[in-house]
Amino acid sequence: MTPYVFMIFIWLIAFYYLLYQDNKISEMSMEKRRKLFVWISGFTLFVIMGFRHQLVGIDTPRYLSRYHSSAYFDWDMFLQWDMWMEKELGFTLVGKILYSLNVPDELYLMLYGLFITVCISRLIYRWCKNPFWGFYLHTTIGLFTMSMSGIRQSIACCICWLGIDYILQKKPVKYAILVLIASTFHQSAIFFIVFYFARYVTIKKVSGWLISAFSVACIALRPILVPLLSYFMPSKYEIYGLASDKHQVNPLLVLVALLIPMFCLFFWERRKIKDEKEEQFYSLCFAGSFLYAVIQVLSMSSNMIGRMNQYFYIFNVVLLGNIITDIEDRNTRYIASAFALMLPGYMFFKSQSLGISPYYFFWQTYGM
Repeated sequence: MTPYVFMIFIWLIAFYYLLYQDNKISEMSMEKRRKLFVWISGFTLFVIMGFRHQLVGIDTPRYLSRYHSSAYFDWDMFLQWDMWMEKELGFTLVGKILYSLNVPDELYLMLYGLFITVCISRLIYRWCKNPFWGFYLHTTIGLFTMSMSGIRQSIACCICWLGIDYILQKKPVKYAILVLIASTFHQSAIFFIVFYFARYVTIKKVSGWLISAFSVACIALRPILVPLLSYFMPSKYEIYGLASDKHQVNPLLVLVALLIPMFCLFFWERRKIKDEKEEQFYSLCFAGSFLYAVIQVLSMSSNMIGRMNQYFYIFNVVLLGNIITDIEDRNTRYIASAFALMLPGYMFFKSQSLGISPYYFFWQTYGM
């Protein structure tokens, strides 16, 4: 796990000198410092993702095999529109184009890592008041672990998240187009299209606590909700598990998923919201965070449903970091920051899931 520790250490150093020690670089505006921090953090994230060994990540060898097999698809097949959803041809088309250009496996992973890094960095710069929290939480409780293994769904998530602006700008057509493009990489993305209607939900503290109660109640409602939602799951993903108790997740992950929106509600200082657009964005983040919690609860009975929670990680990342940044009382902010650092960090370094540890760069001999 040394490369991950080193990456986070660089972020802490950059945060201290660029965003915390105002007096030492007072000649730079805060906006320029934020941009520089995002560039530094994004670059280190890209190095870890793009320069990794082909065996880092459980599914990476399988995706590289699929990359090679894309060369055998006929170009004519990409003109058959009924095949796009059935075969998720967006991913195959990109692979065929790159393979026809003789892009080696190492460069293929670099380009994939670059796309993910650019998307994540843009989202963090766009929505996170303190970009350190964005990168740190993305790594520990966000998409990072998944993105080092599940290439197709990670790309689909990032494309969907680029549509958050279209939700706030009331542009449903452009939003739907992005989600449809994402679904050609991973069909599960199509379910994210209904999240557009979350823009009509206004969450305040009272309504937030009521939704929190419903999220907890979903533990008891699983026998009703899981079979119902399973009817809407694509049949091709049945290999990941049907609605049964054989595919339970770690209860600690479920508990954390439930606690994050409650933690944010408790520390939410609504008076710091500046305008209606910002309030709408916070409501959108809370809606996404609650959906993530509900899906995580239901995933205790269906791993197939649990795959949907990948699309809502980003709202926990943005929401938790912004809520902590908004806390005015210094001592309270320090305590909240300590919990947000230690618990996600402990979970990340303890789990070492999806085959991302031990980590090796592509020029190293794996296992040596």
